[in-house]
Amino acid sequence: MNNIVKSNYELLEEITVLKQRIDELEQSKSENRLIEEALRESEEKYRQLIDNMADVITVIDMNLRFTYISPSIMRIRGYTAEEAVAQTFEQVMTPLSLQIFSKVFEDEMKLEACGTADPRRSRILELDLYRKDGSIVCMENNLSFLRDDAQKPSGIILMSRDITERKRADKAQRESEKRYRELNIIDEQTNLYNSRYFYFQLKIEIDRVIRYGGALTVIIIDIDNFREFNDSYGFLAGDHVLLRLGQVLKRCLRQTDSAYRYRGEEFTIILPMTTGKNGSFIAERIRAEFKKETFSHGQDNNIHMTASLGIAQYRTFEDMKSFVNRVDQLKYQAWRNGKDRVCFES
Repeated sequence: MNNIVKSNYELLEEITVLKQRIDELEQSKSENRLIEEALRESEEKYRQLIDNMADVITVIDMNLRFTYISPSIMRIRGYTAEEAVAQTFEQVMTPLSLQIFSKVFEDEMKLEACGTADPRRSRILELDLYRKDGSIVCMENNLSFLRDDAQKPSGIILMSRDITERKRADKAQRESEKRYRELNIIDEQTNLYNSRYFYFQLKIEIDRVIRYGGALTVIIIDIDNFREFNDSYGFLAGDHVLLRLGQVLKRCLRQTDSAYRYRGEEFTIILPMTTGKNGSFIAERIRAEFKKETFSHGQDNNIHMTASLGIAQYRTFEDMKSFVNRVDQLKYQAWRNGKDRVCFES
């Protein structure tokens, strides 16, 4: 009897322990369910955050294969995330951008091999990517490494944003600034440089001669009887003559030479690394070519213009204004000696 009572008592204890264990398991299961629900909720919020980001998140493994691209890629490149992940680097980037990315990756891996690089470092690089329609989008990318427990790189993460419009705006601004600068140094009638730029450039060339030696020659050109031509045929016809002389100068000069609208019907030419003797051949060619030009106005269909040219070589340590004045006096001498000629120092 006592054995039966004891046995029942032990059984009751075991049932009680089992019930406690079941209760614990139920409680644990309930807690796990709460944890899972919290994780799912957190995961959903995280997914919504990524889906609505303007920037693109890209994950790349160490074999340079895409493993994840956020859905915002659709808005920027026109590909779904699934399509983008399946692409190769050659399909994604322009050849130049692929070279840039490869070089950055190579440099970063060299830093990793040193073992002293900051594991939290990042790199900013601009890359041109192909859109689905074949156009190009410029992306600014923040590149950093994903790391394993041993702090070794396990992948690459890119945070990217579309800067195409910003690049276009920057380019437009630069072009506008360039155009503004050109307007300050270009003569609108002839499309040659103006006198302000002539003195600027001449000073540079004189400084070069003083410092390094060599020759420098300047030509000044004056169109003969230009005022009489203007009086007879009008200012528009005169402007056409100025333009045509500018075109002749461009044809006759070398790449290293430069021509300028000096004042009124006068033009100047800078001939770097050129002696006065060699420069005189260029001056004579300009004179002959301009004389060949034919102008017509009304009943006059065979009008020819001529020019008087002065030419001189720079003398070391000569004052710039004195040098220009010396060339100008030679031009006047050509004019006084009968016009349509080149006058230079022997």
